[in-house]
Amino acid sequence: MAATPALLELDHVGRRLAGRAVLHDVSFSLRRDDTLGLLGVNGAGKSTTLAIVAGVLRPDTGSVRIDGKDADDAIRTMRDRIGWVPESIPLWPELTVAEALDACGRLRGLSKPARKMAFERELARLELTDIAQRLCGQLSLGQKRRVGLAQALLHDPDLLVLDEPGNGLDPVQAAQLRELIGKLKPRRGIILSSHDLAEVEAMCNRVVILHAG
Repeated sequence: MAATPALLELDHVGRRLAGRAVLHDVSFSLRRDDTLGLLGVNGAGKSTTLAIVAGVLRPDTGSVRIDGKDADDAIRTMRDRIGWVPESIPLWPELTVAEALDACGRLRGLSKPARKMAFERELARLELTDIAQRLCGQLSLGQKRRVGLAQALLHDPDLLVLDEPGNGLDPVQAAQLRELIGKLKPRRGIILSSHDLAEVEAMCNRVVILHAG
């Protein structure tokens, strides 16, 4: 019987930005149920790597595969299997949490019944019910991170991509976030970036270290 392909594979990936090589010859893989930490100092290329994984950027060299299929061959289909939370959470400050999640569900093409089911699931899972009617612009950083996770999880992705999820959080908020991420692990792969070794050790079962791309 053929071996099951990894959920995510990067094969000799390289990328140039503004004429400068920010990634070169990056290769690693991720299995379902893995939480993989991408560790490195600021400027090591972590955010660029995750943007490539999420389909926001394309590699100049090498390839990205999901379940053995080249992401470039069906980029829209692959994006539908990925939940992406960048370091700067994309929220509409004038919308309530409920309105923002509904808008994200519409952008994902979810039907009204599917949006309602996903909305209720993520409000409960990420402990957002009490702030569902608050404006996104009035939320604390920890609350914004949870709303960002909810947005990324509405379509129940196979792969969750988190860029510096604990950045700027106080110790209590960081502990709460680690607990939430731990609950998301079953049935999906998670890849997250950090410059904090303790954070990676607390959340990840595998680590990739990036140095100068």
